[in-house]
Amino acid sequence: MWDHYFGETAGYAPGTEEIVLIRIDRDMQLAEAMAEDPPLLRWLAHAHVLEEVVHDGIKSLEMLSEEQVLSEEAARALATLHLERDDVIVAIIPGADRFSRTWWNLKLASSDFTFPQGARTEALRSRALAVGSIIWGLGAIGLIFIPSAIRCLRGAFREKPRGYAAAWQPSLGITIFLLATLAWIGFSMVVELGIMQFSGIHPVLAILLDTAARILPTLIALALLFRKASHIPRAIGLDGHIHPPLLLGLFSLLVLTDQPLRWALGRFTPADPTGGLSYADAGISGLIFLIVSACLFAPIAEEILYRGILHRSLANRIGVLGGAIISSAIFASLHFYDWYGLASVAIFGFVCALTYQSTRSLIDVVALHMLYNTSITLPEWTIYHAPF
Repeated sequence: MWDHYFGETAGYAPGTEEIVLIRIDRDMQLAEAMAEDPPLLRWLAHAHVLEEVVHDGIKSLEMLSEEQVLSEEAARALATLHLERDDVIVAIIPGADRFSRTWWNLKLASSDFTFPQGARTEALRSRALAVGSIIWGLGAIGLIFIPSAIRCLRGAFREKPRGYAAAWQPSLGITIFLLATLAWIGFSMVVELGIMQFSGIHPVLAILLDTAARILPTLIALALLFRKASHIPRAIGLDGHIHPPLLLGLFSLLVLTDQPLRWALGRFTPADPTGGLSYADAGISGLIFLIVSACLFAPIAEEILYRGILHRSLANRIGVLGGAIISSAIFASLHFYDWYGLASVAIFGFVCALTYQSTRSLIDVVALHMLYNTSITLPEWTIYHAPF
């Protein structure tokens, strides 16, 4: 953890160049396709201004070239970006698109090709708009329920602990949490090593292994706390009901909070040529992996550990506010994001802790976590990983 936040930056992992090229290609095609669209539509689709995308693409490839020799494909992309930035007429290379139908090869292959008229680019534009509209539409609907969401968060400080979980001391909760975290680290390392050794592993098996690495530590923690599985739902709040208006209000509140946070801390984000993308998320198998891992089992496992066990045990001794602050800080630090991501996840964890304390329902918090993760992963997959 120390090395991640304060250590020296390591070299780029194998496959980084491929991810960088995918990001540049999709960003350029989307920017050109939506160049004439109103700012609101570009905002909904996460489309940036063309000049910004060109500058970012050049910076990413130049950063990569400092660590390794660029491939012919990457060098061709960098040269085309430089020509685009300097407004130089691109010299046509007949048949350049036979390499791959990327932005730079299509630019080099035809003098009269326009991206807004390309079928692939139009599909990218339509899908980005559709997904962005759904996500922001949910946020807009949630504005109606923000007052009730705020009342819910305030109610956390009036609720008194009760039942078996009210007897948990911080020493017990922290010990159980540390054991589960060590188990998660161990299982994750074994899964990663196994996938590296067997590069041709079937995607379904990879999903099952990742799911096991996420769920088994949580099951171990619950087994140490409960003699009978039937006692678990009532003790930690898994027997509650979902309250959609509350979830939408909290989601909208998080979205509104995230915008100024991104503006304030985004400038301190370390430069990453990949933009945080992963090759494992590519294609339909990548979408299934994201849904199962990030949008389903990760919220279940994390909410049980961080809110159901860690926050509950801390709040029993040091109060709701102290428990929420400490548990959300640990939650954020173990996600290993940049400074903006660290603050964003900490705020999310704090809101989840107060919601859990107020409603006594872990179901609501798990559902909010699922919605939050989906709102992040789905637009990213649609733009960068969805097959054309």
